[in-house]
Amino acid sequence: MDNKPKLSELEEDLLGELFNLGVGRAANSLSKMVNQEVKLSVPHVKFVGQQEMEDYLGSNSQICAVGQVMHGPFDAQSLLLFPEKSSMEVVRKMLGEHLSDELIAEMQQEALTEIGNIVLNACIGAISNSMKKIITVELPHFFLDTPNRLLSDYLTTENDVVLLITIDMTLSESEVTGYMAFILGPFSLQKLQKSLQEILSGIG
Repeated sequence: MDNKPKLSELEEDLLGELFNLGVGRAANSLSKMVNQEVKLSVPHVKFVGQQEMEDYLGSNSQICAVGQVMHGPFDAQSLLLFPEKSSMEVVRKMLGEHLSDELIAEMQQEALTEIGNIVLNACIGAISNSMKKIITVELPHFFLDTPNRLLSDYLTTENDVVLLITIDMTLSESEVTGYMAFILGPFSLQKLQKSLQEILSGIG
């Protein structure tokens, strides 16, 4: 993909650290919410295009996603994504092993929306604090769809890119892999890089 952003090594490291801070806060909040330890791995950050993102998620699979539009120093559509089977596992671990499959399915949307709200806001908050700029977020929305249809709604031009963050979530010895995605248009991408440079210049 020729239009992958060219971030410096320092910019990439900073971006990873910002998400690491956010993921740490999210793990603490989730642990308190469900009264059990929730471990979230150090996030792996990279930029991908739509096809590569679909390959990660599984082109023909069903994906559960919680999305929030964010506005600030850069605009983006933020998404927390789980393969449908993994999302059911997360909900079951959080709400109780004793619950029936039917009840878990009924509570899936509400539970995952709350999880997405916590994780996305923790990461967006960490970015906002580090940039010392206000970022506003719209109300979260729940989606259940294939990766192609889900991403096609947001990736509107060939120059749009996905900032993909991979995290492993561990609850009560059960581990699932989830993804955060921040979909950026070319202008938002430039603004993100500029904000990273401003943070680095302040550190220097």
